[in-house]
Amino acid sequence: MDQIRQKYLEVFERAMGQIMQRSMRSFWQYTKEQGLSMTQMVALRHIHYNQDCNISQISEELGVTAAASSQLLDRLVQQGLIARRENPNDRRHKQLVLTEKGRQILAESTLARQQWLYQLVDHLTAEEMEQIIQALELMTERMKEIEPV
Repeated sequence: MDQIRQKYLEVFERAMGQIMQRSMRSFWQYTKEQGLSMTQMVALRHIHYNQDCNISQISEELGVTAAASSQLLDRLVQQGLIARRENPNDRRHKQLVLTEKGRQILAESTLARQQWLYQLVDHLTAEEMEQIIQALELMTERMKEIEPV
């Protein structure tokens, strides 16, 4: 049991490392082409997934001061990727929202990240894909047992 466990851990770690490296390579290339930094992309993603997002939340997410996140957000506003709006629940605070251009950048960055997956699929047989599907479904079920979604 210890040998199979060790082999599983090695193979899984190697596969995840390659998935992360290869998918992120295209993502960061796209990000650079758009003139954005990693921090700016993290901010855009956070705003996208958090409807009532504000400067304090961005500061916390990025681990920076409110002044630093405010400067970062100012640049995103200038680039037309986000907008500051009055929070309907508290007029003293501003709410951050993605613009159409910001949503487009996020969508295109996701496609860039997934591009290599499409290339991988072209190199797999139907039987291989079925084996991977079964393994990933099993893994997903086990993950839910450890930490429910």
